[in-house]
Amino acid sequence: MLRLSKRVEYGLMALQYLAKSGTVATTREISASKNIPHELLAKVMQSLKQEGIIDSYQGVRGGYALLFSPESINLSRVVKALDGHTSITECISPSGEHATCDMFNSCTIKEPMNKLQLRMEESVGKMTIAELL
Repeated sequence: MLRLSKRVEYGLMALQYLAKSGTVATTREISASKNIPHELLAKVMQSLKQEGIIDSYQGVRGGYALLFSPESINLSRVVKALDGHTSITECISPSGEHATCDMFNSCTIKEPMNKLQLRMEESVGKMTIAELL
C-alpha cells in the first residue's frame, strides 16, 4: 500500500534511538546500532537538525540529541523534514497544481482520495516519537 521512504524510516529509527538513550549520540553509534548506512544517516540527521527537531554538539562528547521530548515530536513533522509533502496520488499537491494528471477534470476518485490524504495526514500528525518506544 503506502510506503515511507528509507530517509524517513532511518530518521524515525534514529529519533527512536535518541529518545530511548536520552542523551547525545553520534551518527556512527546510531548507524552501527540500527544497521543504517552511515553516509545516508548523516544526511538525514542534517535535515532533522535544519528542521529544528534535533541539535548537534561538537567535541569529544559530541553528537546529536533531541531538542524536544519524544511526546512533542509528531511523525508528520519528521516526514515533512525528510521528504517534503507526500501524497497518495499525483493530483494531490500542496500548491494546488494538477499538471501531472491528464485525467484531473474527469477523475471520479479525486475527492475520496483527498479525504483519504487528509485522514492519513491527521493520523500521522497525532502519532509521536514516544509511540515508537
